[in-house]
Amino acid sequence: MLKTYCLLALGFIVCTANTALSQTTKGTRVLGLSAGNITYQKNGGYRQISGQLSPSIGTFVANNVALGIAVPVGYSSVKSPYGPRNIQRNLELGLLPWLRYYLPSTSPHRLFGELSAGGVLNSYRTKADSYTYKNSSVSLLASLGVGYSYFITPNVGLEALAKYATNSGNSTAFGKGYFDINLGFRVYLPKGGAATVPAE
Repeated sequence: MLKTYCLLALGFIVCTANTALSQTTKGTRVLGLSAGNITYQKNGGYRQISGQLSPSIGTFVANNVALGIAVPVGYSSVKSPYGPRNIQRNLELGLLPWLRYYLPSTSPHRLFGELSAGGVLNSYRTKADSYTYKNSSVSLLASLGVGYSYFITPNVGLEALAKYATNSGNSTAFGKGYFDINLGFRVYLPKGGAATVPAE
């Protein structure tokens, strides 16, 4: 009888571990959306607004290891009362391959690390008292960060990513070099069917 109970307990532990890891197994596809670099600053006649949305898609090439592509879209607007009164608007579009590694766990609370690097198209428009200036450039955007994901359903995880990013161009929306926190969610589509709810 004791042997039977031990076998049942072992089977339960194995099933629980497989359940918790099912979202990050090889072949699982990932769709995500996150927001970050949100800034609002106002001081006298000076005002700055910026933000970034980043949809992404990827797949797990091995257990707990995912590769994918993100398409960050950033916008910023800076109004300055100094010198010639001017308004500068920047729109930036990126294409960033990313690599993510999840620490193995039997819990719906998952920690991960992420590295990304790619190109960014920057479009600038400055309107001053007597002229309008337009320009565009391509620069490198790279980031490295650590994050936390919580699976609220079998296939959906809410996540936060703290990262350091750097841009080789003259960027306002993305920043030259900055620390940032991205908040978002990801949908996990396991190969061969839906995932089950991870164990607490």
